[in-house]
Amino acid sequence: MLLFFPLTLMAQSWDYITSSKEYYYGVGHGADTLSATRMAMAELAGMISTTVSSEFSELHEESTSAGHIDHKSKVRMCVNTYSFAKLNNLQTWIIGRSPDVTVRCYMLRTEMDKVYEDRIKQAKDMVRLSDEALETGAVGTALQHYYLAYCLVRSLQRPQEAVDNEGRLLVNWLPLKIEEVMNDVRVDVEHRDGEFVDLRFTYRGRPVRNLNFTYSDGQAECSGKVNSGSGTLEMAPGYEDKVAYKINIDYVCAVMTENDPEMRSVLEVVGRKPIGGAEKTAKQNSEAPNEAPAKPELKPSASQLVSDTEACAKAMLNLADAIRTRRYNSVTEMFTAEGKDVFDQLIAYGKGRIVGEPNLTFFKGSNGRVVARGLQMAFSFRSGTKTTFTEEVIFTFNPEGLIENVVFGLGQEAENDILCREAPGWKDDTREQIMEFMENYKTAYCLKRFDYISDIFSDDAVIIVGNVTKRKPLPGEMGRMSLQGKDIITENRYTKSEYLRNLKRCFARNEFINIHFTRNEVQYINKIKGKEFFAIQIGQEYNSSTYGDKGYLFLLVNITNPDEPQIQIRTWQPNEVDMEKLYSIGNFFDE
Repeated sequence: MLLFFPLTLMAQSWDYITSSKEYYYGVGHGADTLSATRMAMAELAGMISTTVSSEFSELHEESTSAGHIDHKSKVRMCVNTYSFAKLNNLQTWIIGRSPDVTVRCYMLRTEMDKVYEDRIKQAKDMVRLSDEALETGAVGTALQHYYLAYCLVRSLQRPQEAVDNEGRLLVNWLPLKIEEVMNDVRVDVEHRDGEFVDLRFTYRGRPVRNLNFTYSDGQAECSGKVNSGSGTLEMAPGYEDKVAYKINIDYVCAVMTENDPEMRSVLEVVGRKPIGGAEKTAKQNSEAPNEAPAKPELKPSASQLVSDTEACAKAMLNLADAIRTRRYNSVTEMFTAEGKDVFDQLIAYGKGRIVGEPNLTFFKGSNGRVVARGLQMAFSFRSGTKTTFTEEVIFTFNPEGLIENVVFGLGQEAENDILCREAPGWKDDTREQIMEFMENYKTAYCLKRFDYISDIFSDDAVIIVGNVTKRKPLPGEMGRMSLQGKDIITENRYTKSEYLRNLKRCFARNEFINIHFTRNEVQYINKIKGKEFFAIQIGQEYNSSTYGDKGYLFLLVNITNPDEPQIQIRTWQPNEVDMEKLYSIGNFFDE
């Protein structure tokens, strides 16, 4: 604009912007464009918060009760949670050059209405995802999305405008719904083994999945995770009360927002809202719950199951006894050399122990193998906050009856989707091959099998980490980048060596890594340019001793040689509620 318009016209335009009451604006001065822009943005945010302060009724009530934070400051903090990158019509003028730069930024006031509308839509999408998660027993996922939706609504200028498709006022309905869900969660003590206490979590009679909780071990605050209804406490030595244990359901799960700065800032600004039903007392020999009819789980077909299971079942009982008694050398002859190596890594993965009695199912694997599923183990880590979680551990027997591989299961939801979901044209071998690869993939990250991960990535693999990467805007440009097609690869692509170098550093700084998979969509593709592939888009929850996040993983895997699968494309995206924004095979290949 400096090049094409007279200065007098610019001055007249700026006078109109500052006097018409149609715009929000700010002016910043600095030694360079970046510092001047930050000052201008801060002034613009201040003008927004001053103008809309009186309409933030929800924040006014909380600020009054808090006492130490005045309402205007609270609104200012709330306005700052809105990403200005989402404002497509935010304009800037740059006057002068370093070391004396002035930046004027402005936007129509109606633009903020669009941001509020976007936040309402985001909250409604989260409610939809929560409803779907409850249907599958993923109570933790449901609670977190309900609570994040509640926080988004509380951060609105006018919370009373956030109404879902059923006409419910979300700011009032959501805390009641969260409390209702937590009240329907039951926790019972199943068994105590020394300092370890095995718990059973159910939601309306069904096993709970994907739920985080905290508890005191008698000395410090600890954390745990529920998988397939099982959770474990590790009490401090000498803890006396062996009858009742208090836990708190973590319905906020703030660690999972670490990769989402906007949502993290919303949580910080609106503050944690205490909601009833979170505290539970688990007791031994409690009365049986009044269970609602359970939704039937998907079952494998008869053709997928092994008919003669006697030898493998006997081996698994011996193995379970060896794990319980820590007599690992007594079962050495049950493994191949490679299988024993992976088993030793698993035993070294935290303080592992079997939970309950194995409920084994024997699947037909590839090339005469047998896959034993259904043994649950709990693992405990003590770096920083003591952390416990459970995993299904799966053993693969070769045709000679020796265990050649040990992996962590994907979780019931993902397992059912791949092994049992109706998919016309899918063969049993195809299902097992996809399952085997995904379980090996997950286990390799958990056990830090760096060499294996290096081998399964193609040398020319496309590796994209996080699609919500934003480049620095140019002057006068605040729009969000396109995330379609080859632009993604150009902007966010890592080489295999770069990715592995970062991964090695990640392995070194974490005591543990735990991955949980949820909803997924598998696209089995017969041929692309003469090669056989499968593609999978799957929900992933990542936890480690230093970091946690939630998102979606997309893999395109070359299985032309079944014994040497190769990842051609790997992408990871932060937790997007709009499924249309997720990568699929269509982003990389023409129809």
